[in-house]
Amino acid sequence: MLKKVGIWVLVLGLSFAFFAGCAMVRHKKSYSDYEVLLQTLKERGGEEKAPYETAKAEGYLKAMKSEIDENDPKGAALFSEKVDQYLQQGLKKVQ
Repeated sequence: MLKKVGIWVLVLGLSFAFFAGCAMVRHKKSYSDYEVLLQTLKERGGEEKAPYETAKAEGYLKAMKSEIDENDPKGAALFSEKVDQYLQQGLKKVQ
Protein backbone atom coordinates (compact mmCIF):
# COMPACT_ATOMS: atom_id res chain seq x y z
CA MET A 1 0.00 0.00 0.00
CA LEU A 2 2.75 2.44 0.97
CA LYS A 3 4.58 1.58 -2.23
CA LYS A 4 1.51 2.48 -4.34
CA VAL A 5 1.13 5.81 -2.55
CA GLY A 6 4.80 6.57 -3.14
CA ILE A 7 4.45 5.82 -6.84
CA TRP A 8 1.38 8.07 -7.14
CA VAL A 9 3.17 10.90 -5.36
CA LEU A 10 6.10 10.51 -7.75
CA VAL A 11 3.82 10.46 -10.82
CA LEU A 12 1.91 13.53 -9.65
CA GLY A 13 5.12 15.38 -8.84
CA LEU A 14 6.62 14.66 -12.25
CA SER A 15 3.35 15.64 -13.95
CA PHE A 16 3.30 18.94 -12.11
CA ALA A 17 6.91 19.64 -13.06
CA PHE A 18 6.17 18.81 -16.70
CA PHE A 19 3.12 21.06 -16.93
CA ALA A 20 4.84 23.91 -15.09
CA GLY A 21 7.71 23.62 -17.57
CA CYS A 22 5.28 23.78 -20.49
CA ALA A 23 3.74 26.93 -19.07
CA MET A 24 7.15 28.57 -18.81
CA VAL A 25 7.95 27.70 -22.43
CA ARG A 26 4.70 29.40 -23.47
CA HIS A 27 5.53 32.49 -21.37
CA LYS A 28 9.03 32.69 -22.83
CA LYS A 29 7.52 32.65 -26.33
CA SER A 30 5.01 35.34 -25.33
CA TYR A 31 7.86 37.40 -23.87
CA SER A 32 9.71 37.27 -27.19
CA ASP A 33 6.55 38.25 -29.08
CA TYR A 34 5.94 41.15 -26.69
CA GLU A 35 9.51 42.39 -27.16
CA VAL A 36 8.88 42.60 -30.90
CA LEU A 37 5.55 44.39 -30.37
CA LEU A 38 7.17 46.86 -27.97
CA GLN A 39 9.86 47.60 -30.53
CA THR A 40 7.16 48.10 -33.17
CA LEU A 41 5.30 50.46 -30.85
CA LYS A 42 8.45 52.51 -30.28
CA GLU A 43 9.25 52.60 -34.01
CA ARG A 44 5.77 53.97 -34.72
CA GLY A 45 6.30 56.80 -32.27
CA GLY A 46 4.82 55.25 -29.17
CA GLU A 47 7.10 57.16 -26.83
CA GLU A 48 5.67 60.43 -28.15
CA LYS A 49 2.09 59.48 -29.11
CA ALA A 50 1.38 56.97 -26.31
CA PRO A 51 4.01 57.56 -23.62
CA TYR A 52 1.95 56.16 -20.74
CA GLU A 53 1.10 52.92 -22.53
CA THR A 54 4.66 52.49 -23.81
CA ALA A 55 6.18 53.01 -20.36
CA LYS A 56 3.66 50.69 -18.67
CA ALA A 57 4.17 47.96 -21.28
CA GLU A 58 7.94 48.24 -20.89
CA GLY A 59 7.73 48.10 -17.10
CA TYR A 60 5.40 45.11 -17.06
CA LEU A 61 7.58 43.37 -19.64
CA LYS A 62 10.58 43.72 -17.31
CA ALA A 63 8.48 42.36 -14.45
CA MET A 64 7.37 39.45 -16.64
CA LYS A 65 11.00 38.66 -17.47
CA SER A 66 11.82 38.66 -13.77
CA GLU A 67 9.01 36.18 -13.07
CA ILE A 68 10.17 33.96 -15.94
CA ASP A 69 13.72 34.02 -14.56
CA GLU A 70 12.34 32.98 -11.16
CA ASN A 71 10.29 30.17 -12.78
CA ASP A 72 7.00 31.60 -11.52
CA PRO A 73 4.34 30.80 -14.14
CA LYS A 74 1.53 32.50 -12.19
CA GLY A 75 3.47 35.76 -11.89
CA ALA A 76 4.53 35.59 -15.53
CA ALA A 77 0.90 35.06 -16.59
CA LEU A 78 -0.27 38.03 -14.51
CA PHE A 79 2.29 40.39 -16.02
CA SER A 80 1.73 38.92 -19.49
CA GLU A 81 -1.90 40.08 -19.37
CA LYS A 82 -0.83 43.59 -18.38
CA VAL A 83 1.86 43.80 -21.07
CA ASP A 84 -0.63 42.70 -23.71
CA GLN A 85 -3.22 45.21 -22.49
CA TYR A 86 -0.86 48.21 -22.65
CA LEU A 87 0.75 47.15 -25.93
CA GLN A 88 -2.65 46.89 -27.60
CA GLN A 89 -3.73 50.27 -26.23
CA GLY A 90 -0.48 51.88 -27.35
CA LEU A 91 -0.61 50.36 -30.82
CA LYS A 92 -4.17 51.67 -31.25
CA LYS A 93 -3.02 55.19 -30.39
CA VAL A 94 -0.17 55.21 -32.90
CA GLN A 95 -2.14 53.94 -35.89
